[in-house]
Amino acid sequence: ALRFLKPHVLSRFASWRHVWEVPLEGGYQQTRAMMCIASGGLLGLGGGNGWLKYVAASDTDLVFATVSEEWGLLIGVMMVLAVVCLGAFVVRAAPVGRSSFYTIGSCTAASILVIQTILNCLGTLDILPFTGVTFPFLSNGGTSMVGAWGLLAFVKAADTRQNASFAVRLNKKGA
Repeated sequence: ALRFLKPHVLSRFASWRHVWEVPLEGGYQQTRAMMCIASGGLLGLGGGNGWLKYVAASDTDLVFATVSEEWGLLIGVMMVLAVVCLGAFVVRAAPVGRSSFYTIGSCTAASILVIQTILNCLGTLDILPFTGVTFPFLSNGGTSMVGAWGLLAFVKAADTRQNASFAVRLNKKGA
């Protein structure tokens, strides 16, 4: 049933792990993305100097490759580490959450953001199937950005540090 409803999804799964065998058909975006990551090197070509921007969906599905080409692999890895650090913050803050609702909500939100990042990066590199999932907070598109900020709101709501949230704000006397 999937091949009749979404033929492009079937072609992406068919070319998975074989993109170099069909570089002008099903593996076009991923082969270009991997070449651009390699051409960017550690420090990149400079903002706007890459050529991956001419490939379809470079600003939505291939953001990791676009940033790695223009700004370098170091910045690309730091983008991933920023989302991983957000996940680590949630894991550290989970035991001291105000309630189970906030803890479960923040853990779920962080898990969604981390999995979304993994799917974007590893799909671009042909380690996982290329699903077209956006990179949180960076991909072009309003719904992706609103969704990512909405998930971050769940993480923020679970934060119990002093004066970090409206719900745990102390008065001027500290009581």
